[in-house]
Amino acid sequence: MTKKIFILVPSDSATGPIKGAYALANALAGRREVTLVSLKKGTGAHADLDERVKRVCLADSEAGFGGRLRLYRRLLAAAGGRQGAASISMCLSADAFNLLCSRQAVICSSIRGNLVGAYRMSYGRIGVLVAAIHLAALRYFDCVGAMTEAMAKQIASFSGKQPAVIGNFVDEALLAPFVTDRQKEGAWRFAFVGSLTVLKQPGLIVAALAELKALGHEVRGDFLGDGPLRETLHDEIVRHGLSDLISLHGFLRSPYEPLAQADVMVLPSLSEGVPRAALEALYLGVPCVLRDADGNAEFIAENVNGALFSRDEDLAAAMLRAARISRQSAGARPANLLPEKFRQDKAAGMYLDLVEAVN
Repeated sequence: MTKKIFILVPSDSATGPIKGAYALANALAGRREVTLVSLKKGTGAHADLDERVKRVCLADSEAGFGGRLRLYRRLLAAAGGRQGAASISMCLSADAFNLLCSRQAVICSSIRGNLVGAYRMSYGRIGVLVAAIHLAALRYFDCVGAMTEAMAKQIASFSGKQPAVIGNFVDEALLAPFVTDRQKEGAWRFAFVGSLTVLKQPGLIVAALAELKALGHEVRGDFLGDGPLRETLHDEIVRHGLSDLISLHGFLRSPYEPLAQADVMVLPSLSEGVPRAALEALYLGVPCVLRDADGNAEFIAENVNGALFSRDEDLAAAMLRAARISRQSAGARPANLLPEKFRQDKAAGMYLDLVEAVN
C-alpha cells in the first residue's frame, strides 16, 4: 500500500548518516510525500534537500523526550497510521525513538555500519553491550535494512531477524556537477575525506606517502576534514618532511571539487560500514583504497575500482595499485565506478518496496 514516508534522524546536521537521510529523502521526493524529522536541532544542511521534502524538528515545538514522542506519534497518526505512514530511522537514538511508534506507523531501521565494531571504538567495552542491545532490539521493527551482507549476518545473529540488504548510496544529483573526465598527470594525488580521528587512522596515510616518496614516486596528499588528531597529523607531516607535499584543508562544506581531482581516495578506517565518502569518490570516478574489513569487499574490486589492504604495512602498495587504475585512459576508465546495487534510485526504491510490503 502507498505510504507517506517519514525519515527520522537524531539531528539535522551534515554528518554521514544525515547525508544518507537526505539522499533517501531526495530520491523519494518525486514518488511519495516525504518528511525529514529530527529529534534535536543541528547545524542544518537544508541547501542539499529537495524543496518538496517537508522538514520537522521536534525540538522546535516540544521540550523533553515525552513531549517530542507525543508530537511524532500525532504526526504519524495524522498521516494515516500504520496503513498510511512508514517511519524509517537511522542511528541509535532515532531507532530507540522509532521503536515506540510501532502502533502509529510501519517502522523500519536503516543500519549504517558494523555496530559492534563502531560502538566498541567509540565507547570502549561498554560499547559492545550497547551494540548488543541495539541489535537485539531490531527484532521488534517491522523491517530492517542493512548496507552489506556482512552487516545483515551480524543483525541476524543478534536479533534473529533477517534484514533486507540495501546498499548505501549518495545524492548523485548533488555530485554530478563535479564529475570530470580530465586526464590526470604529474604527481600521484591521494585524498582523505572525513574526520581526523583514531577510528579513521589518517596517520597511516602520511606514513604511506613517505614510503612512496622514498621509493621515488612523486606524490601529493590532501586531507579534507578536521578533528582531534589535526595537530598530531601536522607533527607527523613535519617529521616525515612532507610539509610541501601534504595539505590539511580542514572541514569543507563541499569537498567534491578537490576530491574529483584526486587519483585515489584513501580511507584506512578500522571500521566504517559502507563509507559515504568512498561512494562519493567512486561516483566521481575516483578509485578507493579501503581496509579489507566489514563489507568493503562487496563494493571494491581489485583492478576495477580500487584496492583493499589488511595490514597497515600494505597500505602504500594498495595506494599505488589504485593510482594506476586512475591513470588509465579516459576512454578505458568509466566515469562512474559505483557498483549498480549502490546507485541511489535502485537503493531508495528498495526501501520504498520494503516498507510498503508490510500490511
